[in-house]
Amino acid sequence: MNQAPSMLKPALISGVAFGIAGSIPVINWINCACCALIIGCGFLAAVLYSKDSRAAGFAFRPGNGATVGLVAGLIYGIVSGVLGGLISSALGMGDWEEVVDQIRMSGADIDPEVLDGITHFMESSGGLVMMLIGIFVALVLGAIFGTIGGLIGGSVFKVEPQAPVQQQAPPPPPPVG
Repeated sequence: MNQAPSMLKPALISGVAFGIAGSIPVINWINCACCALIIGCGFLAAVLYSKDSRAAGFAFRPGNGATVGLVAGLIYGIVSGVLGGLISSALGMGDWEEVVDQIRMSGADIDPEVLDGITHFMESSGGLVMMLIGIFVALVLGAIFGTIGGLIGGSVFKVEPQAPVQQQAPPPPPPVG
């Protein structure tokens, strides 16, 4: 009996490709449009898995699309979170001091001791905490919107297994006689 195709390959291809795109500054702004990159990640994973299912003769339904979209979204979250953090620290983006200065200049009613405490914590922990927060947020969003994209892909590219062809028994030989 044939074995169902693995979801790992389509999820890895889609998650890594979209994760890299989601970590590149300016390109990652596409996610401002309803997390379009993450939904596209789940959708592509569903498309790839539906092709594998069709070739293997297995059913591919929206639930399968949601599952492979979830896995692809989690891979997206890891890749984009790690690469995004590395790119941000390499390019000097996301400096916490700038954020605190902008909060102070905006006139927001925040206790200065709180801002000093946050600044001290961020300076002592470095960018690692920000990267971990970014990875966590990317994982949560990747899981949610990757599943949605996979569900959409599963609905669009649904594959029903081919029913086995039943052969009719040959007619009995005519009576001799």
